[in-house]
Amino acid sequence: MIFSDFFNDYQQSIKNVNVEEKYDLLFSRPLGFIFAKLLTYLGLPPTGISLLGMFVGVCGGVLLFWQDSLAFTATGSLLLIIAGLLDSADGQAARLTGNHTKLGRYIDGIIDNIVFIAAYTAAIFHFIDIYTVAGCVAIGLASGAVHSIKSCIYEYYKGEFLYYSGTDSSQRNDPIDKLNRDFDRSTFFRKFVHFFVVDYMKKQQRFKFRDDATTEQFEAAYRDNPERFSTRYIEKNKPMLVNWAWVCGSNIMRNSIIIFSLFG
Repeated sequence: MIFSDFFNDYQQSIKNVNVEEKYDLLFSRPLGFIFAKLLTYLGLPPTGISLLGMFVGVCGGVLLFWQDSLAFTATGSLLLIIAGLLDSADGQAARLTGNHTKLGRYIDGIIDNIVFIAAYTAAIFHFIDIYTVAGCVAIGLASGAVHSIKSCIYEYYKGEFLYYSGTDSSQRNDPIDKLNRDFDRSTFFRKFVHFFVVDYMKKQQRFKFRDDATTEQFEAAYRDNPERFSTRYIEKNKPMLVNWAWVCGSNIMRNSIIIFSLFG
C-alpha cells in the first residue's frame, strides 16, 4: 500500500510522459520527486524550493570561474546538477500539493535564467586574459541570446503539446493582450515578472516555426473535434518534441556547460 501510494504520487508529479525528456524520466524526475517530498515535508513551499534551487545554481555557476581548479569546477558542476534537480522538484511539489499557478511557472522560468546567466558569465570570464573583457561580453551576449531563443521555442511547443493533447491547458501562454489586461502588477516584483513574461512570449511568437494562419487552423480543428485532433496531433508532433529536446532542452545546455567546463 505504501509503495502504491508512493508511485501514484510520483505519477501525479509528472506533467505528461510525452513531453518529458528521457534524461528527466530516468534521472531528474525520480530524484526531483524525492527532493519534492522531503522539502514539502519540511514545510518548504514550491516557490521556496525554486529559490533554494536558484541559490544552489548561482553558487555552482560562479564556481565555474575557477576552471583551472578541478575541485572548484567539479563542485560547481555538482551544484548545477542539484539545482537542476530542485528545478524539477519545485514543479513536482506544486503538482503534488495543488499549488501549481501560472505566476509560479513564470517565476520558475526567471530563476532558470538567473542560474544560466551565472554559469555562462563565470565560465566565460575565466578566459578574460585570452579574450579580453570586450570579447567575453560579446561571447556571453551571443551565448545568452542563442540560449534564450532555443529555450523559448522549445517551451512554446511543449506548452502547445500539453494544450492540444488535453493534458494541461494552463501550460499554454495567454495572448499578450490578455496578459497585459489581466496580469496583477501591483508590486515592483510583479511588474518585473510581467516584463519578463511579455518579452519571453514575444520571442516565442517571433521565432516559432509556424505561422499564425496554421495555428488558427489548428484551433478550428481542435474546437470541431478535440479527441480526433489530439490523437492526430500527438502522433505527428511527439517525435518533434524529442528532437527539440536534443537541441533546445535545458538539460542538454546545462550538461554541455558542465562537460566543457570540466575540460577547461
